[in-house]
Amino acid sequence: MSKQKHARTLADHEAQAILSNVRTSPRKLNLVAAMIRNLPAQRAIATLTFSKRRIAHQVRKTLESAIANAENNHQLDVDQLIVTRAEVGRSIVMRRFHARGRGRSAQIEKWFSHMKIVVAEKQDEVDGDVIEASAVPAPATRTAPVTAADHARTEATLAVPMTEGTDAEAAEQAMSHDQAEISDHAAAGEHSPGAGQDAMTDHAHTDASESLPGTVDDEGEAAEQAMSHDAAEASDQREADEHHTPPDHSGEGAT
Repeated sequence: MSKQKHARTLADHEAQAILSNVRTSPRKLNLVAAMIRNLPAQRAIATLTFSKRRIAHQVRKTLESAIANAENNHQLDVDQLIVTRAEVGRSIVMRRFHARGRGRSAQIEKWFSHMKIVVAEKQDEVDGDVIEASAVPAPATRTAPVTAADHARTEATLAVPMTEGTDAEAAEQAMSHDQAEISDHAAAGEHSPGAGQDAMTDHAHTDASESLPGTVDDEGEAAEQAMSHDAAEASDQREADEHHTPPDHSGEGAT
């Protein structure tokens, strides 16, 4: 095997093939090259086989040559090859002339192009660096055993609502709190009868005071209450006068 004239410019997992002086313009050849870029090699061959462009046949032969170079010269896996690059460049331009009217001539340009196809074997990429085991924090472990009291405390914490939604819910909570206090006083009264009776009396006075209206909103109702109060005082005064007998002063002036 002869020595290479130039150093290898591609990576170890890449191979290439060059198509020189193909009779087409770079613009038309680039349209075909765009069809196979970043495609698997076998799929790119199928795409070029069923293409309707005239130059697709020569591009397919160039791609097959690149695959053969990768398999035979660099021992790469054919099933893992991908078309990484398909570069198109301008070559020579031949100029010809043809006759036009009134003895004039027009120029014809015949473009030639170059093409280079590079295939590479797919590599397994590792996303990120390897994380050391010491950098990962260890999960916290609990030394004390979990008791039934801990479970009850947790359930009670979850059962209590964090916030009060509406005024109705607040009123319901207040009523339930009052009922709990009444039940506590009743339980205390069972053990001490005197204390239970005093507590029941206090609750009765409280209920009676709550049943009476605190203020009178209407002025008419206030006037009626004042009139009824005056009438009651007048009737009481009248009854007191009837039961009271005035002293007899008829015999004081007699001699």
